[in-house]
Amino acid sequence: MDLLLVMVLLFTFNLANSEDLKITFWVEPVQRADFDADMLVVLKELDALRLDVKVADTSLTLTRSEDGLDMERFCEILSTVGTSAVIDLTYRHWEEGYNLVRSLGIGYVRLERIMRPFLDMFGDFMRQKRANNVAMVFMNARDAGEAMQQMLIGYPFRTIILDASQTDPGQNFLERIRSLRPPPTYVALFARAAAMNGIFDKVQKAGLFQRPLEWHFVFLDTRDRVFKYRRQAELCTRFTLSPRAICRSMPMPDLYCGSGFTIQRAMLLNVLRSLINAAQVSHLYPSAIYRDCNATASSSEAGDSLEDDYNWLDMVHWSNFLTYASPPPRVQDPSQSPVPGLTFAVNISAGYYSSEHEAKTDLAAWSSVAEMRLLNETISPAKRFFRIGTAESIPWSYLRRNERTGELLRDRSGSPIWEGYCIDFIIRLSQKLNFEYEIVAPQVGHMGEVNERGEWDGVVGDLIRGETDFAIAALKMYSEREEVIDFLPPYYEQTGISIAIRKPVRRTSLFKFMTVLRVEVWLSIVAALVGTAIMIWFMDKYSPYSSRNNRQAYPYACREFTLRESFWFALTSFTPQGGGEAPKAISGRMLVAAYWLFVVLMLATFTANLAAFLTVERMQTPVQSLEQLARQSRINYTVVKDSDTHQYFVNMKFAEDTLYRMWKELALNASKDFKKFRIWDYPIKEQYGHILLAINSSQPVADAREGFANVDAHENADYAFIHDSAEIKYEITRNCNLTEVGEVFAEQPYAVAVQQGSHLGDELSYAILELQKDRFFEELKAKFWNQSNLHNCPLSEDQEGITLESLGGVFIATLFGLILAMMTLGMEVMYYKKKQNTLEITQVRPVGESSSSSTAPPTATSTTKQAWHIPVPEDDEKPEKKVSPPPSFEAATFRGKKLPARITLGDGKFKPRQGLYSRRNLGASDSQGGYME
Repeated sequence: MDLLLVMVLLFTFNLANSEDLKITFWVEPVQRADFDADMLVVLKELDALRLDVKVADTSLTLTRSEDGLDMERFCEILSTVGTSAVIDLTYRHWEEGYNLVRSLGIGYVRLERIMRPFLDMFGDFMRQKRANNVAMVFMNARDAGEAMQQMLIGYPFRTIILDASQTDPGQNFLERIRSLRPPPTYVALFARAAAMNGIFDKVQKAGLFQRPLEWHFVFLDTRDRVFKYRRQAELCTRFTLSPRAICRSMPMPDLYCGSGFTIQRAMLLNVLRSLINAAQVSHLYPSAIYRDCNATASSSEAGDSLEDDYNWLDMVHWSNFLTYASPPPRVQDPSQSPVPGLTFAVNISAGYYSSEHEAKTDLAAWSSVAEMRLLNETISPAKRFFRIGTAESIPWSYLRRNERTGELLRDRSGSPIWEGYCIDFIIRLSQKLNFEYEIVAPQVGHMGEVNERGEWDGVVGDLIRGETDFAIAALKMYSEREEVIDFLPPYYEQTGISIAIRKPVRRTSLFKFMTVLRVEVWLSIVAALVGTAIMIWFMDKYSPYSSRNNRQAYPYACREFTLRESFWFALTSFTPQGGGEAPKAISGRMLVAAYWLFVVLMLATFTANLAAFLTVERMQTPVQSLEQLARQSRINYTVVKDSDTHQYFVNMKFAEDTLYRMWKELALNASKDFKKFRIWDYPIKEQYGHILLAINSSQPVADAREGFANVDAHENADYAFIHDSAEIKYEITRNCNLTEVGEVFAEQPYAVAVQQGSHLGDELSYAILELQKDRFFEELKAKFWNQSNLHNCPLSEDQEGITLESLGGVFIATLFGLILAMMTLGMEVMYYKKKQNTLEITQVRPVGESSSSSTAPPTATSTTKQAWHIPVPEDDEKPEKKVSPPPSFEAATFRGKKLPARITLGDGKFKPRQGLYSRRNLGASDSQGGYME
């Protein structure tokens, strides 16, 4: 009785709702929110169309649990509400439910994923660009889930799928894109126009939007014109839908596709309209099927139902907006449905943002029923992008700083500016291989050292962890590094370790030449000069054979060696001009000969000592090698702390200790053949042990800049800096005070490093070899180690000869003599004028003329009574005496002899101050005329 009542009620309910088309939707949990919102809009749109058939929808969210909950809920819908058709929106095929639907004869329609056409289109476009890795960002979890399902079909590139709606710190798409290693070649944003604005705003604020050609904007609706960042996104690729074409294919008014339009709403509306139209034209209205899953049905009933009701879907005529998707390539996968799914048929145009007209910026057009059609000849791929590791090391790679303050300089975007040998190398390499790059400095460490746990830091550590794609830095090829990374052909051959020291500052002195001889020697020379002068005067005065005391033997004019003349003779004997006329006496000449021998020896000694003194001073250098540096204790030396140079000495110290221990075990433990090891009493010098001890006592510096500054501050050249030879040579070209001593040791090349097995190794190696062939590295070497800078340095004495500061005293002495001579001249003039004013002027009368008869004024023949020693009468009353004039020059010279014809005389006038007459005693006193040469 109860069963009969239930059947009557169900029949009555079915008759009452015979005009309603009962549709059951299968949806995924991630689709639930969007589906409910879209169905509300779609039902209102169906009501606005005033169709005769109403749609009663029921939805089932599949949890796919193993307890059979999904089947129970579906059976409940079948038993209570019933259904005329099932529209499957799920991502994976529900085999159990599908078999039940087919067995009951219920219509089944499968809708493909909304994102599949967009993903197929984007895959074709990326194939044209030959992309290898792409980051795809979706606006919500549903779209990201559909993209994950697309992976079952496969992408033509390596991809990472991100959900922009995730706000968790570990799931934030901005942080994940920033941390991707290697960074993606392309980034694609899949969103509706309103959501696209918000996503791009976050990307721009995070500083991720740097290379426009790598970014792609896929709009999932027709409102792409509301995107407000067109100017910022110039040259970015955009994928848009044509609203007019979509509305015409549905068919719907153009206004429908202008606002509030989504692909899922359009698909649901078209599917429901098509089902309603099929139900209206069907000869048998598709009534809802009710079935209690617990009750058994006869096979005839099931067959009748399948024959009468299931085939009504054959009457469905889909609109132009809908089409069947191509079958999945892997139908054997149980997650794929055996029934082809419906998808939307649209044309998606690809272009790029630009200020030009859209017709000029279109790249391609894609249709779901045809392949991608290129509007331009090719779609050029974006430049590859690499993260290149490097570390500060002058002159290889360093940050630009203010020369005065040392402040770090930045570009317009706020990023530091890199310069150096390696940076120029990177620029040339990027031009040659057509890629873009970002320079990455290590956060911890420098070039790379391994700790106790086997972890690497610095440039090597970043390369191992994938933080960088390859490294171009001052990276030396060590065996332990070659175990974890691969080195390419060297770009700089054989650099090593060298020693930098300051050029000794020589003390300049104007009287440097005086330091050749000691003070006591100079005093002895002065004493010899004074003593010799006095002895010459003494011998000339008292020797009977001197010209002064033996005038009969020397009637001609001779030099009179007064005390003044003796000093002058002794002083001028030191000059190349010589002292002049020597004494006439043999004793005086012997004294002068001995004195001349003394002068010659002293001048030769001074000249030789001066040359040797200047030569030895120029050749003075503190040390010439590392061995000399280790053996001395005056010069302190150090290295950069924890640098490759520091590690070199640590390793050498360890090697010395190991060799010593091995020798000790070999020699001391040999009981029988101990005599054979006597030649090896101590084969290890412990040189590097002493060097390392001296380095630690001098405190290693923090960086090379501090080391060079310390060397420059020690003007006495008592501080040395052991560092990379290439960097030392570079610093010498910039600092004239520094010099390099010794030879380069521990030579090793610099090379580019890549990850082990990296695909970039062959390409980079070939490019490096081509640059070597083009002599590019020689150009870089000439640029950064510019020897022409040394021409701006002041020349040292060994380059330009003896400087003025060294021999300036000679010029000062000459100037002092000139000043003293001018002062003496002034005194002579003043003395002469004073003497002239005190002299009595007397008129000289001619012979035979009375003195009284001469009253004429004095004439030009008047002179003093001292001239020529002519005696004058002391008393005018005494008779005058005839005074004969002095003999003529001919009579005095040739003494009455006949004048030879070959001798030409002067003008015949008497010259009282010349010749022999000046030496004769014609009056009461001797002549006052001096010796004249």
